[in-house]
Order: sequence, then structure tokens, then C-alpha cells
Amino acid sequence: MIRQQNYKNLVVSCIFSNGDITRLLEDKTILLSTLTLYGVMLMTRIQGADKVAEPVKIVLDTDIGDDIDDAYALAVLVAQKNVTLLGVTTTFGETAKRAQLTAKLLKVMGHGDVPVHAGREGVQKIREQYAWAKDYHSRSIKKEPAVEFLRKTIERNPGEVTVVAIGALTNLADLFTKYPEVKSKLKRIVIMGGAVYVGYNNQAPPVIEWNIRCDPPAAKIVYESGVPLTMAGLEATTMMQFSVEHQKRLYAHGTPTTDALAALTYLWGNNVPTLFDGVAAAWAAGVPFCDSEMRHVEVTPEGLTKFGEGKPNVEVLIHPRKEAFLEWNITTLETLK
Repeated sequence: MIRQQNYKNLVVSCIFSNGDITRLLEDKTILLSTLTLYGVMLMTRIQGADKVAEPVKIVLDTDIGDDIDDAYALAVLVAQKNVTLLGVTTTFGETAKRAQLTAKLLKVMGHGDVPVHAGREGVQKIREQYAWAKDYHSRSIKKEPAVEFLRKTIERNPGEVTVVAIGALTNLADLFTKYPEVKSKLKRIVIMGGAVYVGYNNQAPPVIEWNIRCDPPAAKIVYESGVPLTMAGLEATTMMQFSVEHQKRLYAHGTPTTDALAALTYLWGNNVPTLFDGVAAAWAAGVPFCDSEMRHVEVTPEGLTKFGEGKPNVEVLIHPRKEAFLEWNITTLETLK
């Protein structure tokens, strides 16, 4: 008889060591869940997500504290053994409060040494998640502005830094405007933003996506910067609903990290997060759950991203593999303390 806690190991054995899957039939109570996991893991293997990813140095630029997916994206990044998280910068609105939230979550996850730098303050108020980090103080929250931190970090690591931008692109636009010479020293930018095929309902036509809407002039500067740019737009992200059942499986681990994500999700106030930002984080970390195509993408004054004439300037993520991605989030986040 197969014990419940061992069925995952047996599935792994079946996939990677040609084990005898017929043994699973001995316990019909776990057969359905086992076969589901088997299918997802096998698909993930076929898609290459189990390959050892190359080392990568990342700076995360985030508007954490509004939608909940930023918190999940930060968590999956720190869980990747191949990722060196050089720092986090916060963007859009009350960036100092976003820095507090970021620093506390990093501390809970055992990464309290990662520096956090606030970007230029704006008028947009942070939302309910901030209650979890109110009055939190840490030496990891630095006084140095985000733009200065980005410049110094890129110059210390020429050709090695990937910026994962999952909020308004204000910090990057400020950086390129003030220090245009750093553009040639960046490895690449991976953004969650824009839409060129679909809207939030995963149907055509595309609409103005939130992160681009928040600062269209900044987005235009970044898209025209010449820095290698990957775009995880709505066509690769809007279907990534982290269902109540997914949440139950994750939160049942009861670790400080999963408890923190459960608390932040509750404060966020909606039932089912869409993990938009995690798609960009996974791609940057070398765990792709999409295909891609090179296209020329332009930003209109209103913030619509659309195809245009000219040399391809953006790697657009397409054909997302939803179930494999969502399963990966659970198996990745359960490894954190």
C-alpha cells in the first residue's frame, strides 16, 4: 500500500527512473491526484522547466502592495538557487511604504540582507497589504534612491544584471534619462506589462495594461531604449489564476513564508490571485513556461502597446503553459522556510 506522503516521490521515480506506475493502482484514493501531478510534472519536464538554469543576477523593480502577485513573484525569485537577488527597488506612488513591505517579506523568507531602495514618490496610495508591514523598520531599507542603486549595481556588474520590472517603468525611465550610458551595460529587462494580442479576458482585442497605463511616457522610454527587452504581457499572464484549491495546498505547509503569503492574500481582499508577475519572474530565472517571438512593439501616448513597423525590439512571450506554471509555483514556494 502506498502512503499518502510518499506518492509524490513515487511519481518522480516513475518519471525520472522509469518506475512502475501501475503500483499507484494499489491505492485508488490517491490515484486521481497522483495522475494529475504526473501529467503536470511530465509536461513540465517536456517543456524543459526541470533543467538546471544558468546563474543570473537580478534586481526586482516592483509596485508591491497593490495587487498580490508581486509578493508571490518576489517569493519565487528568492527560492531559485541560480538567482542572486542583488536588490529590490520599489516604484509607483508610496514607494517608501512599498519598501517596508518588501523588506519585511524578505526578512520572513530568510533573505533580510537583500537591500531595498525606494523609487521616486508619487501620489498613488498603497493598498491594504501595507497593514502587515506598518511600522516595520530594517537596516535593509536604504536611503539611497532606487535610480542611484540601479546605476551603481549595473556598473559594478556590466553585462550581467537582469532587471525584472513588474510595476510602472518609472525607475527605469528615470535611470535611462539621467544615466543613458548604463543602457549598454544592462544584460536585459524582463517586464510584466503590456498586451499585443488579448485583453484581461484573454480575448482579442488587446487593451491598455495596468503597469503601462501607470506611466506611459516611462514605458515609451524603456521600449525605445535598445536594451534587450522581454515582455510578459496579458497574452502570457492573464490566465494564471491561483485557485482556492491551489492556495489551500500551498498554505497547508504552514511555514513563515506561506503564512505571510496567506496573510497578504487575505488583506488583498479577493479570492483568486492572478499571478501575472510570476511569469516574468520565472522567465528571468531561466524557468520558461511560454514560447516567444521577436516583434517590433510601440507604446502609444495612452499606454497601449501595439505592433509597429521596424526592427524587432521586444521578445514577446506567447503560448503560456498554465497548469505547469501554477504547479511550479506551489512546489517552489513550499521549499521556502
